Amino acid sequence: MTTDTRSSDVHETDPRRAEEHLTAALRLAHSPQARFALHLHRITRGPLSVEDVRCSEGIRMRIDDDPGYLAGLPVRGPIHADHHGRGLDLGPGQAVVVTPFAPAAVTTGDGTHVVVVRVEAAALEDALEALLGRTVQRPLRLPASTVPPTAGGAAWAGVVRSVGAPGPGPAALLANPLSAEPLQAALLAGLLRLTEHPEREALDAPVRTWGPRPVREGLDLVEAHPELPLTSGSVAARVGLSVLALQGCWRRHRDVLPRDDVDRVRMGRAHRDLESHRPDETTVSAVARSWGFSPRTFPAAYGARFGRSPAQTLRGPAFA
Repeated sequence: MTTDTRSSDVHETDPRRAEEHLTAALRLAHSPQARFALHLHRITRGPLSVEDVRCSEGIRMRIDDDPGYLAGLPVRGPIHADHHGRGLDLGPGQAVVVTPFAPAAVTTGDGTHVVVVRVEAAALEDALEALLGRTVQRPLRLPASTVPPTAGGAAWAGVVRSVGAPGPGPAALLANPLSAEPLQAALLAGLLRLTEHPEREALDAPVRTWGPRPVREGLDLVEAHPELPLTSGSVAARVGLSVLALQGCWRRHRDVLPRDDVDRVRMGRAHRDLESHRPDETTVSAVARSWGFSPRTFPAAYGARFGRSPAQTLRGPAFA
C-alpha cells in the first residue's frame, strides 16, 4: 500500500471547465446563474483522501459503486443526503457517512463549502480489527447515519477540515510519516467511534487489562526508536495486544496513553537537537517537523515542558 502524499488544487471560473475537474460522481446541481467559482483542494495519502470543495453553485454527488467509505461534512451551508432509503438534512458540525457500494445522493445549496473524506474499505475495517483484537464481518455495514454535533464529533470534524485545508501545513504533516501515521489512525478511530455499525458497542465495552510487561515492552520500543512512525496500533501489534487493551494497560500503569509517551520522548529528542545546533544550522520549524510536531503548536508544547521557548534554546544558554 502506497503512503505517498499527493495533493492538487483547482481554481476555476468557467463552469464547463470546472466539471472536467470533478469526478464522475460529483457534478454541479444546476447551470450557474451568476458569477461562478469553484475551488477544489484534494489531498491523498495511502487509503485516505480529503477533498475541500467550495463552490458558488450547489453540488450534486451521486454515489453508486464507490468501493470505499465516504463522509461528507458541511462547513458552510446545509446538505441533503439520501442513503439506504432515508433522507438526512445536515448543517455545519455534522457529517453523513456512506457505506461502500450503497447507492446514495448528496446535494448542497449554493455558496457551499463541504469537505468529503474517502477511506478505502479495507483500511477502516483493518483499523476496527486492530482496535478490538479480532476479526469483524466485512464489509462493515453502516446504516444511514450522521456524525453527531457532540464535542467528540466536532473535534473529529475539526481535524478533518484542518487536514483538507489548502496550504503547505497540512501537506507537510501528511508527507511526514511521524505525524501522518498517528493522524491517519486518529481519523479512522474517530470515524469508527462516531458512527453506528455492528461493532459500535464493542468499542465502549470494558477491556481486560494486563500486568506491566506489555507496557514495559512498548515503552522500550518508544524510547529506543522514536524516529519510527509509531502509533498505538503499531505498538500494540509489537506486544501482541489489541489497541484498546494496550491503551487500557497504559492508562492503568502509567496514567497516560501511548501517544503521550511518544510525544514526551520525541519532545526530549527535539530539545536535544535544539541544544546541539546553532541558529545558522537549523530552525525551530525544521526541528519540530523532524520529530513529527506541527510548527504551529510546537512552541507552546515545548514551553510547557521546558519553561522557555524553543527559539531561546536554539540561540544558546545566554538566551535561556
